[in-house]
Amino acid sequence: MKKNDLAVLKLEKEGFKLELEAHRPPPAFVSVPPQNQALAAGPMTGNPASAHSATPPAAVEVKVDFKEIVSPMVGTFYRAPSPDSAPYVNEGQEILEETVVCIIEAMKVMNEIKAEVKGVIVEALVENGAAVQFGQPLFRVK
Repeated sequence: MKKNDLAVLKLEKEGFKLELEAHRPPPAFVSVPPQNQALAAGPMTGNPASAHSATPPAAVEVKVDFKEIVSPMVGTFYRAPSPDSAPYVNEGQEILEETVVCIIEAMKVMNEIKAEVKGVIVEALVENGAAVQFGQPLFRVK
């Protein structure tokens, strides 16, 4: 599975079923807050006095560490078990590692996705019914 970068392998033949799923750690994401992008880009050229006025001290934010729940497979993202049902999770909801947060449909199979992290849902990053890729962030958790 590693050699061919497979996340899921399903085999069915003459009443025999085999399903393998690779549990990989989510990819690390690094983000730079918008007000600090100029500082992260490197030294500025030009008038040094203007460099000090570009980032006023009041604009400095406290860094908040977020975790992301990422897609373990390619498929279609659904926030609820059916169109008439409430979403599995909402913003502000506390979750545990075993909490089901969504469904990803892959090859006509509905796969329940568990959070695998503990925290509070801050933001849903994908629209209901949208296509998702392997490793794509689905939810942001604090």
